[in-house]
Amino acid sequence: MLEYVVHRIASFLQKTQLALRFYLLFKAKNHPNLMKRNLNALLSLSILGLLSIIVTGCPVGVAYPFCEESQLEKVDPKLLGTWSSLSDAADILEVNITQQDDVTYSIEVLESGELYLADDTKFFGWTSTLDGHTFLFSQGAESGTTDYFLYHLAFDGDNLIIRDVGLLVGGLDAVTSTETFRKEVSASLKDPDCLTSPFEYIKQ
Repeated sequence: MLEYVVHRIASFLQKTQLALRFYLLFKAKNHPNLMKRNLNALLSLSILGLLSIIVTGCPVGVAYPFCEESQLEKVDPKLLGTWSSLSDAADILEVNITQQDDVTYSIEVLESGELYLADDTKFFGWTSTLDGHTFLFSQGAESGTTDYFLYHLAFDGDNLIIRDVGLLVGGLDAVTSTETFRKEVSASLKDPDCLTSPFEYIKQ
């Protein structure tokens, strides 16, 4: 988790630094006092941005699968196909999902956003339900990583809605098995901040 957060913070700081440099060059010559006041405001916003990166449910690698084999859902034909995000802010802008076997998906990221930090672009994926919600958990197919990444899935008509999942009760430290993983997600779902803002995808 720490490595992922560090990457997100570094990316955020790089963009913030560019904005601050531009602002300083524009204001420094004729408005030193105004520059100082506004710089403090910008730094405050930067801190808030960093906090939002840390506390939101960014997909973090977990050492355990989200469910046992008996809890896997059959492949949903509605999920199959190529999906494109309606937002440029999504980590995954375009993804292709095909069927590997009765319960397994093959997932390939065709286009990624600026904040896409995974080592892989090809994954195996599985779905499972919990407390009336559908989740997809995936594992990289290229880098050899054994971590799993969890997403919340839903449909709005024919469009696919994907959200990241926050572990907000015991955090990643509370996940010591598949059973505790599910318990942590179940407890976190009671918090309205568990699921992050949705990214909507349309099928091509």
